Amino acid sequence: MSQIFDEAALAFEAPLSQLSQGDARSAGLLRVRCRTKPAMLAGLRRSLVSLWFLSLTAHAQSYFQCGDLAALERGPEALGERVDRDLCRRSNVRGVDTLHCEGVAKSAFGLTTSEVSASAGIGGTRRLTLVFRAGSERVLAAVERSLPVEFEPDGVDWFAIAIDDVRRRFRISERDDGATLLACELTGSANRALGGAIEGRLRYEKAARVSTRVCAIPVDTDLPLACLELPPRLKQFRIEGLPAAAYFVAAYPLQDNALGMVAAYARRLRDCHDQPGCVAALIVPVEVRAGQRSVGIDIEQRFAEVPERVRRVRLGR
Repeated sequence: MSQIFDEAALAFEAPLSQLSQGDARSAGLLRVRCRTKPAMLAGLRRSLVSLWFLSLTAHAQSYFQCGDLAALERGPEALGERVDRDLCRRSNVRGVDTLHCEGVAKSAFGLTTSEVSASAGIGGTRRLTLVFRAGSERVLAAVERSLPVEFEPDGVDWFAIAIDDVRRRFRISERDDGATLLACELTGSANRALGGAIEGRLRYEKAARVSTRVCAIPVDTDLPLACLELPPRLKQFRIEGLPAAAYFVAAYPLQDNALGMVAAYARRLRDCHDQPGCVAALIVPVEVRAGQRSVGIDIEQRFAEVPERVRRVRLGR
C-alpha cells in the first residue's frame, strides 16, 4: 500500500547570540528542511526546541562554572543577564562595581548556589563569586574534578591558578555562617598611566642583609598585589603603576627567616622596650592617588604576627 508523504518545511529560528558556535555558521538562523509525515512534524519540532534549550542551559552552566571567559570579562553585566535582577543589588565601593544576588539557585560543579555576585575592579580584575551551602572540602573536590586546577593552602583559604591560563585564579574560603565561597578571578591589566607609586626605605633592624620581597598589598581584595624583590644591601624601593587605592606595605626577608618575620609600614604608638605584651606600632594602610607618589613610606617595624591580608607578602600573591 502506498503511503502519501507531504512536503513539510520546518524553520527553527534563534538569535545568533543564543546559539553555540557550531550553529553560528547558519548566519543567525538554524533552518531544517525535511520531507516527513505531518504526524511526525510536531515531535520533530519539540525535539529541536529541546535541543535549543539544552544549548542555552549548557551555555549558562559554562558561565556559572567559570568557563565563559568572554562573559566573565563583562563583569556584573553578564551576571545581570542570567539572573532575576529583582534578587540583586548593585554597588560601587572604592572603584569596585559589584552586582550581588541572593536566593539565586544555579547549578555549578554538581552543586547548587545560594548567592552569586560578579564584580569589576579598577585594577582590571573580574570576579565571579559563588556561595554554596556545602563544606569547603566538598566544593574543593567538585571544582578540581571539573577544572584544570589543583588547590593549595593559602592561610585559612585554598588558592589555585588554572594550569592552562595563568590569568584565571580561584579561591575557596569559608564564611562565618558556614557557607563556602568560590571566587573565580580573571586578572586584567590596570591603566598604569593613571597609576600612583609608593617610595620608601627598609629601616628595620638587620634590613637588607638578604634578598627581600616588598609588596604593596591592597586593602580592597579585588586588586592584585604589586611586589618587587630587592637584592641584598639594597634598601630603597619604589613600587609603580598602582591603581588609586589604599595599600599595606610590607617586606619579607627571603632567606634566614625561619620564624617567618614580616616587616611593615606602621604607625608608632609607644616605646615598648622590654615590656612583654606591649604593642609598639599599628600597621596602617597608605593611600595612593592616581598619578601621584606616596613618599617616605619607610618600613621600620618587624612583626611575628600580622593580619591575614599582610601575610600575603610571604607568598607574593
